[in-house]
Amino acid sequence: MMKGFASGNSQNKGVTLVTLIIAITIFGVLVTVFSYVIIAKHGSEPLYVQSTQAYAIAQAGIEYGIRYAADNGYWAAGSPGITESFGNGSFTLVYTAATETDPSLLTSTGTVGVAERQIILHHFVGWVEGQAITTDPNDPAYATT
Repeated sequence: MMKGFASGNSQNKGVTLVTLIIAITIFGVLVTVFSYVIIAKHGSEPLYVQSTQAYAIAQAGIEYGIRYAADNGYWAAGSPGITESFGNGSFTLVYTAATETDPSLLTSTGTVGVAERQIILHHFVGWVEGQAITTDPNDPAYATT
């Protein structure tokens, strides 16, 4: 019985060809999927870079806001936000005054290209009035133009 199978003289003569075609098809599908994943990953790289840059710009906005408030001695509640260009993008600062239930907030939104990242600093007045930072009196004041 096994002798016929080993010599190729059985009814299963086309099984090897069918198996080979299936294996080549599966291999082709895997190569195609892998190449699409690589292309998609490569295409998303600029968004990742822009998102990282937007986060760094939002951090710079927080530093700018603390220094701006320290130099001017105040930040008017309800005043329009400050928008400044910085590097490849810009940041927008919005101050929200403290209420009985919520602390004062400084919201910095960094934008680069299509990426946008936001940082919220709670108890913002405490950072400025409590002198959490020390500024060099010889440095020029930050001012919006």
